[in-house]
Amino acid sequence: MAGTRFAYVRNFELPDSVIPSVYLVVRIDGKGFHKFSALHSFAKPNDPSALELMNTAARHVMSSLKGHIALAFGESDEYSFLLRKSTTLYNRRESKITTHIVSLFTSAYVFNWPRFFPNTPLQVPPSFDGRLVVYPNEAVVRDYFSWRQADTHINNLYNTTFWALVLQGGLTEQQATKQLEGTVSSDKHEILHSRFGVNYDRLEAIFRKGTTLVWTHATAEVPAIPGKDEEESEDEGTVLVNAKDEKLRRKLQGKRADKQAKKQEKKERKERTAVLRTLHCDIIGDEFWLPAPSPPTIAGSEQQSTSSSSADTKDTEAAISIKDVASSQPWNDPSRLNGAGLGTAVFLD
Repeated sequence: MAGTRFAYVRNFELPDSVIPSVYLVVRIDGKGFHKFSALHSFAKPNDPSALELMNTAARHVMSSLKGHIALAFGESDEYSFLLRKSTTLYNRRESKITTHIVSLFTSAYVFNWPRFFPNTPLQVPPSFDGRLVVYPNEAVVRDYFSWRQADTHINNLYNTTFWALVLQGGLTEQQATKQLEGTVSSDKHEILHSRFGVNYDRLEAIFRKGTTLVWTHATAEVPAIPGKDEEESEDEGTVLVNAKDEKLRRKLQGKRADKQAKKQEKKERKERTAVLRTLHCDIIGDEFWLPAPSPPTIAGSEQQSTSSSSADTKDTEAAISIKDVASSQPWNDPSRLNGAGLGTAVFLD
């Protein structure tokens, strides 16, 4: 306790607050997951139930730290979380932020395990390690996530070819490793196509592109408050005879306008980060990051907007109810495959 003669031991704690106005990325990795996946008989080369469990755990982290985490990207047994440069979470202490995110993720992974593997009890407790890296600007942050998605493609192409050689081609794991030595991407594509009839580019996007989680806008429009504009217009048109009263009126009017503008800005920001979306799309190019072109107004557009809003809501963690992941295949939901313009709020501070 503070104030006792033992309090001096706190002087041994090192300050570890991250500098302000930079982006923070926490990347977590499964510890010993090669052995863990074998022990629990994960499907090869990809187990969609295991990936959806990872996504559910990541959505829990995003929802628990809403306002601090803007974006996440996951593949295999890893996930990266982008914290806004304005975050004040734990006074930006590296150790606190990292350990809390790892703890949230791991506990959610264990908690949700029975939903995705109802017939496979956990044999050993899973664990994850984590690290926090600082990035100076938006360009470097984009390059980081491009690096992780490119790594997803490289690893998945290799694993898909490797396990095709083993499971369908009859090779041992050692023989498959030897055969793939020195091969490039085009060689692996050719092996898959010519020997196994597999068009790699048509495999599920979740395997090839990983999973992106992002807070984005709600598509439903918020109705305006009736009569408010008219009331403000009347105030603007009124001029008081007394000069001092008029000066005071204008000053108060200016303050009210500033307050209203800040309130509106806060409201718009909240609307732009109202829905947590799960995506399996390209984030290396510009399409995800730049505003999507507005579609032409056509008959029935209101109905389409409502449908889109329902899809957004359905894709939040709270609304997802998976009884049989293999049959429902949420990773093939069309709402997950189009991320055009949904990254525009990532760098909103």
